[in-house]
Amino acid sequence: MTQSDYQHFFIDGAWRPAQSSDRFEIISPRSEQVIGHVPAASRADIDAAVAAARRAFDEGEWPRLTPAERADYLTRMADAIAKRQEELAELITEELGCTLFLSQVYQVVSPVMSLNYNAEIGRSLDTAQVRISDLGPLATGSEGGSIIPMAGASLVVQEPVGVVAAFPAYNFAFPAVPQKVGPALIAGCTAVVKVTEPNPLATFLYGEICEEVGLPPGVINIVAARGPESEYLVRHPGVDMVSFTGSVQTGSRIGAACGELIRPCVLELGGKSAAIVLEDARIEDALPVLVGASVGTNAGQSCVALTRLVVPAAQYDQYAEALVEAFRSLKVGDPFEADTVISPLVTERQRARVEEYVELARKEGATIATGGRRPAGLDRGWYYEPTLITDADNSMRVSREEIFGPVASLIPHHGEEDAIRIANDNELGLSGAVFTADDAHGFEVARKVRTGTFSVNTFAADLGSPFGGYKKSGIGREHGPTAYQEFLHYKTVSVDPSRQLPESVTAGVRRGTGPGSV
Repeated sequence: MTQSDYQHFFIDGAWRPAQSSDRFEIISPRSEQVIGHVPAASRADIDAAVAAARRAFDEGEWPRLTPAERADYLTRMADAIAKRQEELAELITEELGCTLFLSQVYQVVSPVMSLNYNAEIGRSLDTAQVRISDLGPLATGSEGGSIIPMAGASLVVQEPVGVVAAFPAYNFAFPAVPQKVGPALIAGCTAVVKVTEPNPLATFLYGEICEEVGLPPGVINIVAARGPESEYLVRHPGVDMVSFTGSVQTGSRIGAACGELIRPCVLELGGKSAAIVLEDARIEDALPVLVGASVGTNAGQSCVALTRLVVPAAQYDQYAEALVEAFRSLKVGDPFEADTVISPLVTERQRARVEEYVELARKEGATIATGGRRPAGLDRGWYYEPTLITDADNSMRVSREEIFGPVASLIPHHGEEDAIRIANDNELGLSGAVFTADDAHGFEVARKVRTGTFSVNTFAADLGSPFGGYKKSGIGREHGPTAYQEFLHYKTVSVDPSRQLPESVTAGVRRGTGPGSV
């Protein structure tokens, strides 16, 4: 892998020299070698990026194109990524540390899917409707009158929010850009993308892709920034909306800032998801999913990871023994080797965080049934063994807080209602799963767990359906046909109900339905 050194940001459709000498050093998690640099933005760089997005929205053609015309650009972006998937997969593995297999089957495939999916949304997107209503009959029995007419004739339109500041998370940084920006662009918004600090190199390549497809200047702008400048972007007066994926702590601060500014935001935050195993589940069916969805994907660096394994107390020892054997069978090693399952963590700091939590588990009285160490023979790279914590209960911090590493807690339950109680006894509610011999009953359990996504007898990610969390796991939804709605405002334009809407307004526009519609 050759070193990648950037001295420019992608702003206003071109590569613009950074206005600061500060820069990020990009270190490979597997080798601890420097593989590149990107500049760190000053406030002047942030101003330039927001100004470009602002001009593109306020004065440029992008919001005035039809959704179908915008869709064509997304399709061309998807095609450009597809042509570079091999190169991108290797780069993502080098800078993030995830297995090459994960890069090949998801990291470089999901962006193509997201862009094409949102393009299809755009080709059939309907952002206007005529509403003719008479609500008088609904006021039957009321005494007195009203100064507001009970009948109405209106055109209801959806218009783009404006300039979006997008903050992807490091674990799936490259796929997160079209996940956030795709629906925003289809809605007619423009964007400033703040890349992730430890692994920005692949995301910078979106600038080249924008150039290749001729995306209008300012529609997508790409910067890297440290904490103070990132906060400056969140609060920038030229930004209309923020879309953020990351920790609850940072998301809380962003949410507070947006609340203070009366600015919409989408926050996809942390998870501490429970896998509920009922007594009728077969261990041989549940085990592969419990392993793969807890520590086996991206070394546990996944917000939807099933890190609380809630199993029947009567079968606890059986599950503990099977999980220990399975965890020990997983190869920890070079992410470019085909048989590696547990890849390195993204930074030395993240590995230290995982080590602190495992030590905390010991202090809380739990048992480290397997793992809990840096693997022998891997002297370079931020590797950590897959770790199973037993003798755990749901009150321990390791069972309540997101660790973001290859660590799972095995927790006993005493019946289905107790298992549901344990699953819900957490401030987070992003994902989860249930394992049972009865699929239909699994859906009944799913309805009782307070979480945004849930799986029955599997661990699935339905990218065509809404994704997001309950409680402190976030606000708003990504993916699916609901995603673009986050980036649209409703506007109602009315006339006197005794007059008709102009024919030029109503031609080809669908009629609204609902109570009072006429």
